[in-house]
This record gives sequence, structure tokens and C-alpha cells, in this order.
Amino acid sequence: MNQERDSKILNLMQFARKAGQLTAGVDACLRGMHRKHIHLIVIAADSSERTTKRVNFEITASGAKLPVISFGSQQELSIALGLHQSGVFGISDKNFAAKIMDYWQA
Repeated sequence: MNQERDSKILNLMQFARKAGQLTAGVDACLRGMHRKHIHLIVIAADSSERTTKRVNFEITASGAKLPVISFGSQQELSIALGLHQSGVFGISDKNFAAKIMDYWQA
């Protein structure tokens, strides 16, 4: 993995959390997705296969064109964001989501 890219993505996720634009947890992210509040979903790389399948199924079932990235570990993300341990995070701000995707694809 690219260490610089990962630190930039994590930094943007921390800014999104402080701005109140980050949602943590599978159910909260899926609720936000159905309400069209979520613009990007970040799934921890060590999340269970069932969680990943559930999120992907909900995205395809709703017909949303929502990007999903697999990044970091649950523990690493939760500690860095100061949240309870979770494997799924949603970004509610379009600009944060776009910038994270730019770093992810670079």
C-alpha cells in the first residue's frame, strides 16, 4: 500500500468526522444511503465477507451509483477517527468524497 496516500485519505476522513460529515456503522450508512445522504462508503479491509456482501447488495438493490473503497483495518480506522470499532464508514459531503476518491485512484 502507498503510505502517503493512506495517510491523506485518513486525514480527510478525520476532517469529515470533525465536520459532522462521517457516518459510522453498517446500519447507519445504509440508512443514509437510502436517504441519499452518503456519497462514498469506506469498508475496512478486514471486515467480514458478510458485511461487504450486505453493503454491495443494498447498493445494487437501490440502484445507487455509490463508490465503495476497501481501506485500512477496523481497529486502525476506529482509533484514528476516535469512534467505536466499526468496519463501515460513510462520507456525507460530496467534496470530501470526491477528494478521497481522487487520492484512492491516484
